[in-house]
Amino acid sequence: MKRFRIAHVITRLCKGGAQENTFHSVRLANRDRYEADLFSGPTFGDEGSIEDAVRAAGIEIVRVPHLVRRVAPISDLLALRELQRLFGMRRYDIVHTHTSKAGFLGRLAARRTGVPIVVHTPHGNIFDGYFNRWTTRLFIGMERYAARYADRIIELTPGGIEAHLERNIGRREQFEVVFSGIDLTPFDSARARRDETRRTLGFPADTFLVGAVGRLEPIKGFAYFVEAAHMVAERLPKAQFLVAGQGSLEQELRAISAPLGDRFRLLGPRSDVPAIMAALDVFVLASLNEGMGRVLLEAGAAGVASVASRVGGVPEIVEEGKTGLLVPPRDPKAIAGAICALAADDARRKAMGEAARAKIVPGYGIERMQEKIESLYEALIKEKQLDT
Repeated sequence: MKRFRIAHVITRLCKGGAQENTFHSVRLANRDRYEADLFSGPTFGDEGSIEDAVRAAGIEIVRVPHLVRRVAPISDLLALRELQRLFGMRRYDIVHTHTSKAGFLGRLAARRTGVPIVVHTPHGNIFDGYFNRWTTRLFIGMERYAARYADRIIELTPGGIEAHLERNIGRREQFEVVFSGIDLTPFDSARARRDETRRTLGFPADTFLVGAVGRLEPIKGFAYFVEAAHMVAERLPKAQFLVAGQGSLEQELRAISAPLGDRFRLLGPRSDVPAIMAALDVFVLASLNEGMGRVLLEAGAAGVASVASRVGGVPEIVEEGKTGLLVPPRDPKAIAGAICALAADDARRKAMGEAARAKIVPGYGIERMQEKIESLYEALIKEKQLDT
């Protein structure tokens, strides 16, 4: 069987859904068919890093020193040259780029060096909530330009395809839907240890526990969750709240949650997210923009109902009234109302959690994600007659 060389390219390896997805795409590659490398710029900042986990899996990180997230013309030109040199030297058959900046430079470098197959996964979009109006327009223009260099563009949900087409990015026939999968293995044992986890965390058995998990960055809307927690705390004496994650807003969130005292806990970065999820009664995603909301898969795998912002691909994961409740973004009052509604009806909330689990397990596992990605590669290999 002929083997093909793949370069996966991403700007950084911080703790986030896009990064985890890219890591697993390399880790789970069919080694009989594909030789997969992982390219990344430097990882720094307040959001943590998965680089140790990548190396522990035996994966070398091919460093692109000038590949950075911010708009930096000189660094960007140097990163483009670095990528062109590496693609030309290593002679890849497939370049698969991830996220906006790496996607733009990686696609351009791949085409300039004659890489036969180019695939791009935006992992959501930068159309709302990330940058000011002018920077957003710049990135949309870059996406329109780079789309012509991709054989396929992978979106996480059908709604993601429509969001790109509405902005004249790409052609419909370029797009494919492949969800961002999760490792389902730890969730059965996490559910079995629910009571033990709650005791370990120091929550009384009768606590109504509401939590959120993710990068503590403005786009994730944690400040709105804290505002909602203040409202819920006044109405539900047994309610307590937790947030797991790290990022630039940590000190701000500590300050605005301080009036809640021990009822609101910032746990910092955690390696036991399945256990944290399984300990909750309700999971909250208050994001301003999400391609899909990978943490919603984790909540569902743990059998927990979600309250989530109606943004991006979220409504395709959280089925309104069946697996959770959807609320407008930037609306703490609506978040609080949804949490209280679920607290008032144990049977309904638990049924939503079980329905969420039935939706996610096994359909959204990382192995199925990888099968879909490699099926796409095979279709392109056949289309371009490379397997001869």
